[in-house]
Amino acid sequence: MRKRFDIVLLDADETVYDFKLAEKTAVSRTFEKFGVEPTDETVSLYSDINLSCWKALERGELSRDDLKPTRFKMLFERVGAEPVDFEAVNAMYETNLSHCAFLLDGALDFVKKLSERCEIYLATNGLTIPQTGRFDRAEIKPYVDGIYISEQIGVSKPDKEYFDYIFRDLGVTDKSRIIMLGDSLTSDMLGGRNAGIATCHYLAGSEPSGSDLCDYEIARYDEFFDILFE
Repeated sequence: MRKRFDIVLLDADETVYDFKLAEKTAVSRTFEKFGVEPTDETVSLYSDINLSCWKALERGELSRDDLKPTRFKMLFERVGAEPVDFEAVNAMYETNLSHCAFLLDGALDFVKKLSERCEIYLATNGLTIPQTGRFDRAEIKPYVDGIYISEQIGVSKPDKEYFDYIFRDLGVTDKSRIIMLGDSLTSDMLGGRNAGIATCHYLAGSEPSGSDLCDYEIARYDEFFDILFE
């Protein structure tokens, strides 16, 4: 069989990392320190607010520096908590999150197997402290060739400049040999399209999208190897 792709740009959160568990753990630890009861409802509300802020960042409506304290300010206002130093809340949350390197079921075996066949680079919209800390602690680290974090680059997926930075750094001359694998249509799949590379949507339990942003869609990790080879 002939290999289609030499490089896989692999999204991190909810593609190989269990971000929902990491977020719940880090948020709960942080809220306890600042007088907010970490109930399921409060943690879920934060998750919704955080996601909306990241989507606003993707659309260029919110800067990364503003995102960090804003999500906590919005949460405290919604639950009627006393105002605090939201920069301090964010700093503690980032530290707590940096220790939460939980992987999705099957992710370690998938990355191990994939590393024997091609180069793997994590391509993540995230913040430097938590993403670096989680990567350093994750069992997949020995099998991944590098990580590209949007905060370090200065632009985020789906911006073409994010991918152009990676291509320059890797010395890529043939983009047809690269594929973006991730769970998000709005950052991973749209970003891959903007960058002119193949895209594979990891459904992560959701229904097939049928989106024209996706060259491929897979429900299970092992299905990716049928795409990697022809």
